[in-house]
Amino acid sequence: MLKYLAAGALALVIASPALADDDRVTPRQRASTLTALKRIGCTAPRSIERDDGGFEVDDARCRGGRYDIKLNRNFKVVSREKQDRDDD
Repeated sequence: MLKYLAAGALALVIASPALADDDRVTPRQRASTLTALKRIGCTAPRSIERDDGGFEVDDARCRGGRYDIKLNRNFKVVSREKQDRDDD
């Protein structure tokens, strides 16, 4: 019984790093996201993460201020929310 418990714990430890990287974007996804932002006049996001099958961009610098932007998996903008602060 102890062998099975140890094997299960080992499998969980081995799988944990792979599960933790689910929010990271690949270099290709990052480039596609930056291209999509450029098309709408935005640059310099603080971060880009995978989110609900798409991508979440935090604090992109756009005309008129900073925005949080969500893109779908095809890099189309699905929402833009202006941030209250503008620390340019």
